[in-house]
Amino acid sequence: MAPAGAMEAFLARIPELCDNDQRAFLCSDFSEQQADNPEGYQEAVKFWSQLLLDACRCGLLSQGNAAPPAASMEGGAAGACRSDDSSGDEDGTDVVDRIAAATAATAAAATAGGEAASVLCLERRGLAARLAFRGDMPMGVDAVVAWMQHQGTLEETGAFLAGNATRRWVGRLALQLPLVGRHVAALAWAAAASDGSVLVARPLVVAAAGRVLDAHYVRAACALTDNLMSLGEFRMRFSKALGSGSPMADIDARVLLRQLESCRHVATAAGGADGHVLVKFAAARAQAVEAIGTADRGAFQVLATRALISQQVDQLGARIRDLDEQARIAVRRKQRAQALAHLSLKRHIEGDIIGQRLQALQKIERVVLQLQQSSSDVQLMRAFKAGTCALRGLNQQAELVNPESVFDEWAEQALRAEEIQAVMDGAAPVVDDAELEAQLDALLQEEDAKQ
Repeated sequence: MAPAGAMEAFLARIPELCDNDQRAFLCSDFSEQQADNPEGYQEAVKFWSQLLLDACRCGLLSQGNAAPPAASMEGGAAGACRSDDSSGDEDGTDVVDRIAAATAATAAAATAGGEAASVLCLERRGLAARLAFRGDMPMGVDAVVAWMQHQGTLEETGAFLAGNATRRWVGRLALQLPLVGRHVAALAWAAAASDGSVLVARPLVVAAAGRVLDAHYVRAACALTDNLMSLGEFRMRFSKALGSGSPMADIDARVLLRQLESCRHVATAAGGADGHVLVKFAAARAQAVEAIGTADRGAFQVLATRALISQQVDQLGARIRDLDEQARIAVRRKQRAQALAHLSLKRHIEGDIIGQRLQALQKIERVVLQLQQSSSDVQLMRAFKAGTCALRGLNQQAELVNPESVFDEWAEQALRAEEIQAVMDGAAPVVDDAELEAQLDALLQEEDAKQ
């Protein structure tokens, strides 16, 4: 389902549908008039085929759309609606404006927490009902869909994804979905695709694939590391290429990668024991991609480890800033014991944990630099061997040191400090740590100076 009112707002910006006479013909079963009025029939087919592509591009025909209350439609897409039949394009509004307004509404719905809408596929079931406008339902839309399938503009998802390699990839896709909601949505799309109710809009897929290639090769600097990514990174990096302004839907990632694979721009494979899908772009846009090999898998593991450690450093840095702020709050409230607990954990993170993370990140960066400077598989394998011991240790360290355990320790320390504060009724505790006492005194002086 599309956001409430989004489809109506989209249709209300189309002059032909706002004219009663034109709408009456377009919503009739014009297929019966093919022999008597061939020109009118062709015009109706052309009109609805273009409208279906435009609505699909906006995510309005997707099965996976969320349908939250659309208060945000007011002043947005819905604000552009006109209730009078003379609306038309008096202000110069054209199809670009319609698509922009409807796309913004769909993106807002996805941002609000709904499953991302597909902008490359449409759900055939109930299509006429969803396109109903001002009480008129397009009776000939099924004939238009059949014509578009015959022309190759629309294709059943199952047929589009046909091929043994693709079937294996689709099976692995379920392992990539970390959230139950996304998993259920992907299974729903897969079930619908199997019975032919989900159709791929081939012109939209081809255009989106071209934009993905444009975006990738503008930024790709190193043929090895920049051309490798996980499926999740692919979806995040190229969601803007779809023009929807919302995250890339699961079904769109599937058909988009299938299109890129069929043109030999991309290769996919299981990324490792974790079941993640590894995506590899060709070294250059004009070249055909090579199959994913051992060197590619090794490089991907290095990049994944770097991303993990970098994320941990960011988390710990944010926690240090949070602890510092919590200590200041405790000082202002005269909660000396709690302030000391916050400072103690802050010092522990700064001295014993984040330093190890930064050292690990430096080692990984050196390995990545070696990989980027390697121009052959032999050099790559030498780089891997040089960094194997360090990488193995870093992987173990990344698994053993979990920032969440540090955060849990912080919560326990804070709770303990509150208990101590209550028992001592404001009395200053004796802490055998001159450095922490000095930090606390500095905070006290700083807060006194502010007052």
